[in-house]
Amino acid sequence: MDGDEIAVNECKPIIRAFLLSWKSPLDKDPNFVTALGRGLDILRCFTPEKQELGTTEIARMTGMAQSTVWRLCYTLSKYGCLTPGRSPDRLRVGAGVLLLGHAAVLHDGIAQAALPLLKQLADEFDASVSLAERHGTHMIIVQRSEAPNIVKVDLHIGSSLSIGQSSLGLAYLSAIDTETRAPLMKLLKAENPEYWDEIQKDITSAQSEYSRAGYVFNLGRSHKDINAVGVPVISPDGTHVMAITCGGVRSSMTRDKLAGKVAPALKVVASTIALMLGSPSAASAQRR
Repeated sequence: MDGDEIAVNECKPIIRAFLLSWKSPLDKDPNFVTALGRGLDILRCFTPEKQELGTTEIARMTGMAQSTVWRLCYTLSKYGCLTPGRSPDRLRVGAGVLLLGHAAVLHDGIAQAALPLLKQLADEFDASVSLAERHGTHMIIVQRSEAPNIVKVDLHIGSSLSIGQSSLGLAYLSAIDTETRAPLMKLLKAENPEYWDEIQKDITSAQSEYSRAGYVFNLGRSHKDINAVGVPVISPDGTHVMAITCGGVRSSMTRDKLAGKVAPALKVVASTIALMLGSPSAASAQRR
C-alpha cells in the first residue's frame, strides 16, 4: 500500500471543494447554470462510505434548503441518476451516473491501456500503483493495480485524495504552471485553514524534489510506516497533467529503493502513458 492510502476517504468530503467554487465567482458568471451545479453537488455527496443518503443529510452536507434538495433529487431520479435505497426515505446513485462514470474512467481508453503498465510495476516492486486525474482540490484514481501479497486497503478506482496531502497531488502540483497552481493553492488553503502551514511546507518540499529529480516523495507524511513516490504524467503539448504513484510498506520501500529503482521505472511508465493523452488512436493501439 502507498502513503496516500491511509488518509483517503477520511471524512474530508470532496463536496467541500466544490461548494467553495460554487459560492465563488461562478455565481456571477452569466454562463453558469446554478441549478445544474447544485444537482452535481448532490451527486458528489454519495461516496463509497455514504452509499445511501436521505434528503435531510444531503441538505446538511450541501447547505441547500431541504425543499430545493427534494426537487433536485426528484429530477435526478427521473433521469436515473438517483434511485431508492433500502428504505423509502433513502437514495443511492443510479445507473445513469454509473454510465457517465464508466465513460469517464475509460478516458478514451487511457485507463484501460495503462493497466498492464501499472500491473507490471506493482508486481515488480511488490507494491501498489495508482494513476489519477485532478478534480477540484482532489486527485481521483482512474486506474490502479496492487501486487497480490500487499496489505489491502479501501482504495480503488474512483477514490479521491487531497491534492495537498498525497504523492499523487504533490506530483500534479509540481508539474502544473503558475497560472493553474495559484488559484488551486487558494482553494487548498481555504479548505484546510488549520493545517495549511504544514501542507504548504510539504508542497514546497515536493516542488524542490521535483525540480531536482523529477519525482516527489511521500515518506511517512500520510502514515509513519508508508513510503511512496509520485511522478506527473504530462501530455506532449503540456496541456493535460495527470499523476502516477507507487509505494509500499516502509520497511521494504526505503527512500534509496524509491529513488534508485522505483522512480526511474515510474518515469518510464509515466512517459508511455503521456503519449496516449489526447490521442485515442494511441490508446487503441496500446490495447491491441
